[in-house]
Amino acid sequence: MAAAASRKSPRDHTGRQAEVLAAENAEELASRRGSISTLTEAPVAAEDAAEDGDVVFSDAVEVDQPMVRIRVNTDLPDLVIGYGNHYSLYRGQWYRVPKNVADVLEEKGYQYH
Repeated sequence: MAAAASRKSPRDHTGRQAEVLAAENAEELASRRGSISTLTEAPVAAEDAAEDGDVVFSDAVEVDQPMVRIRVNTDLPDLVIGYGNHYSLYRGQWYRVPKNVADVLEEKGYQYH
């Protein structure tokens, strides 16, 4: 029987490279076949762990952050700045936001002056 034609595109560099590496490491891959790999657990501080060992993150974070009044120069729907801080800001409207949000918008050039 004739060898089956390869269906990989000549432009598929990643696929061709994977075949080359698999051929080069075939012996090592064969020796690993059937073995189970385990990952080491990340260390967790005792005060952050619950009784069942899960890490507990608090949703309520109290920060004494000054608020500032800004206007943006473009529409920014579904804007995310930091973890859990979702904003929808629209051009020309005034908003009262934490100073760190205003600083990010200023740095990106999205604020009116």
